[in-house]
Amino acid sequence: MVHRKLSIYPAESLIFALLLFTACTTTQKLKQHPIDFSAPQVSDKKISGGSSGMEQLTDSTYLVVYDLKKHKSGTRLGWIILTHESINVLPIEMVSWGEEGNPNDLESICLIPGKTNEFLVAEAGNWQGALGRIFHIKIDFSLRIATVLGSVKYPFLHLNDFDIEGDQYEAMHCLPYTENERIILLGERGGSEFSPLGIIRWGLWDMKQNTLTIEGDGLKGIPVDAPGQWTNAKTKRCITDIHVDHDGILWASASEDQGDSGPFYSVIYALGHINPMNFNQPVAIFDTLTMGREIHGLKIEALSGPKKGISCTHAFGTEDEIYGGVWRPINIAPID
Repeated sequence: MVHRKLSIYPAESLIFALLLFTACTTTQKLKQHPIDFSAPQVSDKKISGGSSGMEQLTDSTYLVVYDLKKHKSGTRLGWIILTHESINVLPIEMVSWGEEGNPNDLESICLIPGKTNEFLVAEAGNWQGALGRIFHIKIDFSLRIATVLGSVKYPFLHLNDFDIEGDQYEAMHCLPYTENERIILLGERGGSEFSPLGIIRWGLWDMKQNTLTIEGDGLKGIPVDAPGQWTNAKTKRCITDIHVDHDGILWASASEDQGDSGPFYSVIYALGHINPMNFNQPVAIFDTLTMGREIHGLKIEALSGPKKGISCTHAFGTEDEIYGGVWRPINIAPID
């Protein structure tokens, strides 16, 4: 982050200036000059922005993605390292994103069970009928370099374009299944004409054949209406990320965005329970969605597990538009 110095006049200087002004005996009126409070034009109001998806690596390290648009250059993967005294964010360079080039709006990331340093990272959805990719990547943390091992695409349901909001996936989680297959959970955010509520969908990813099959009940999905004190229930984003804790509870974050300058509002809530190895219903949504915590003024888009040494149960990252973003630990009481 670039820090700009602000010139601050000491109080003594102001007092001296006032005394000098009042001591003046001239009766000539001083010419009034209008004060220009207009801000200088800045092309980029933030350097990198906040995180749009997060996966915990160890007790004090996390991997995050950033939601840069396709035409913009910049860091899209970050490695967060926390100590008792500092938080460090190290960029991870991608060798190549493939034939279609840079991703457009990375919104989610998850660890691949049974694999070492392998992850899935995904775009929010298609753009004008193209893109909509889920990347299988491997990271060399010693060199901070990532390589794409393959990619698959979401099923195409609704078009995204300048005036149309279609498929918008902001959350992803990977479950073990067979030696060469994994169950992929996807969270659609909601808040659009096509999908007013959030939706949990799922499919089967064949790592050996590099295919993703989402059909039947998995494609239909399960609607999710996030709890909270919403200003506009029609535009709230019911799922902005998901996280599975050690007890198999599926947690979700939701947010409200009234514009790039806010105000923002977010909640973290218990969404359901994971059913390992059950492809027909890999997640059971709770009959009553229990809100764990409200967060005013921040737009949570990344949710993960707790850092060791801090009294917390979760960690979250925000994407606060023109304000950038933050990483914070938070403590949420266990659900009944």
